[in-house]
Amino acid sequence: MKKLIFVVNTIAIFVFASCTSSVKMVEVKSHGETMGSDFNITYLDSAGRDLSGALDSLLLEFNAIFSTYDSTSVISQFNDSDTGIALIGSNLEWFTRLMIAADSVYQYSHGAFNPAVAPLVKYWGFYGKQKSLEVDASQKTIDSLLVIAQWENIYQYNQFLKKKNPKARLDVNAFAPGFAADLLGEFLEYNNIHNYLIEIGGEVRARGVNANKHNWTVAIMQPEELSKQYISTIALQNKALATSGNYNKYVMVEGKRYGHTINPHTGYPETNNLLSATIITDEGIYADAFATACMVMGFENAKQFVENNASLQAYFIYTDAEDNMQTWYSSGLKDLVEERKN
Repeated sequence: MKKLIFVVNTIAIFVFASCTSSVKMVEVKSHGETMGSDFNITYLDSAGRDLSGALDSLLLEFNAIFSTYDSTSVISQFNDSDTGIALIGSNLEWFTRLMIAADSVYQYSHGAFNPAVAPLVKYWGFYGKQKSLEVDASQKTIDSLLVIAQWENIYQYNQFLKKKNPKARLDVNAFAPGFAADLLGEFLEYNNIHNYLIEIGGEVRARGVNANKHNWTVAIMQPEELSKQYISTIALQNKALATSGNYNKYVMVEGKRYGHTINPHTGYPETNNLLSATIITDEGIYADAFATACMVMGFENAKQFVENNASLQAYFIYTDAEDNMQTWYSSGLKDLVEERKN
């Protein structure tokens, strides 16, 4: 889960000369905290414009709409309602995009991705900061929550976001960072900035090239709790990247560790041999959502799923039959992945 919080960012500006022309480009770096994680933005601009204030405002507006931790946010108003709410302005535009993406990934993944699982997420204790929880996971209780957590209970009709079951709740934490990265990128492009890297809590949107005129490069971290070691790097060519994993987000229930990924089909935290799923595609919102879906599927099913979807590339970290850590990446990443040498 990714808690939606905002802290004012800081900005740094670096000037460099292009190796192939006399035009000076300015590398602008901005960082701060949002959605419970750090964010980092780097872009190249010949005018050296500081757009941090506008980027801050966009993130604040995003949080005011989608933060499930803000009782006054638009999504909280929807969750607290019995039948739904009316949407206006950016609320309508952004929710429409989000619902289209959510429904698309839900359909393509056969329900492995389901933003209506909020009642189950709450039941298993993944809202809040607790690391341990006493839960009597009776099948009767799980079954009753599964009825509420059906994606069909939430839908959009024109400017209205509606619910069929008054207890239905929407949780966008699994793909909100990717969507926010898309919106920030679109803002930069609107301002004629086409070389940038946006990273929010590990979810990335990259366009163009970096200051050295090379593809932007992203590190894939070791799937170990609080690990700062990377296992590989991936070069991004006008793509978005998102990683999902359970190793840093879990609760303890009666001494047993449960990862934060809820299987929408069973109602239980999913346990399988896939440790980390990284998805690369055109937009962050889809990369984020499909990464979550793959964690539910497990390695073999996720591998087959990616191989059957030409718009997706993937880098998976999993355990084999002997419980040894292994990596696999799709054919489209053959020339873009560099494994770390020990």
